This record gives sequence, structure tokens and C-alpha cells, in this order.
Amino acid sequence: MNRYYGLFIGTAIPFKHLKKIIRKFNYAYYDKASPERQQDFITIIPEFHISHSRDPHHRLECILVEPAFLNRFLEIVNNLNFTFILCHYRHGHFQTTMNGIEYSVTCYRSLEDVVYLQFEDEDDIDGKFAKKLLTLPLEKQFASAPGIKTSDEYQHLLDTWVKEVLAYPAKNA
Repeated sequence: MNRYYGLFIGTAIPFKHLKKIIRKFNYAYYDKASPERQQDFITIIPEFHISHSRDPHHRLECILVEPAFLNRFLEIVNNLNFTFILCHYRHGHFQTTMNGIEYSVTCYRSLEDVVYLQFEDEDDIDGKFAKKLLTLPLEKQFASAPGIKTSDEYQHLLDTWVKEVLAYPAKNA
């Protein structure tokens, strides 16, 4: 079984509708497939970044998609009001320290070779950075860049992004 992460990025993800779509793929297709066919299904593990939300941790089960229906699944999901990015199953963690504060991120690589950095807010003890992120425009709430390969490039992207967030004018934050 192939595994991927599915990044859901948006301001208002329609979880009720999304759960119906997932149920359709998981129960109508996967559960009815023979055990031999089930071995070929793709597993997509949901990860979320929901702008302006203090509770982004909605639980969705893994999405099971037959390879022949992957394009149809992507078409359906991409017609909803959020961004969905299919990423390789491997992911990493990077951190940087600025002004004595450590900032950690999880990094994902899309199938199109774009790296996405998402802040790990459990490291934000007083919540200041996470709160500031939620006040920024959605596209500034995470970092992304194509073609990053080396640790130095990851570190540069992370450092640049954290500096930009910290420098964002207080009147907008």
C-alpha cells in the first residue's frame, strides 16, 4: 500500500462534506474491494493547517483511494474551498533559535517537489508565535519553496520565514 500525507490548507474546511467524501471512498470502494485489490489502495494521512482557528485538530480517518480513482478524488477535493496538497509519506523536522526562543516545524514535500513548513505549536509555550500566525494572511502562516534539497536550504527557508513572521507589523498582527 502506498502512503502519502494530504495537507489541507484553508480558512474554513468543510469537515462535514469532507467526511462524506472520505466515507464514500473508504466504505463504498475500499470495503467492497477484494483483499488482493485492497493491497493496491493508496493511504492518505490527513494533516491540517486551518487559518484563524484555535481548534485546527479535527480528526479525519485515513483516506483509502484506489490508484485508478486518485485523479477523481483529487478533482473532487480540489473543487472545495481549501487547498489540498498530496505529499510524500516521508517528512522531517527542523528548528531554529532566535532571541533565545526555539521554533520547530514539520516539513512536507509535495509530489510536485515543493517543500511546506508548518509550525509545531506545542513548542510555543506562551503561544505568542502561534497567536501571531493566526492573525497573518493565510499564505504567510506557513512557508513553502520549490526544489529545496539540502539541510542548508531548509534552514534558510525556516530562518527567513520565522524572521518575516516576527517582523510582521504589530498593527496587522
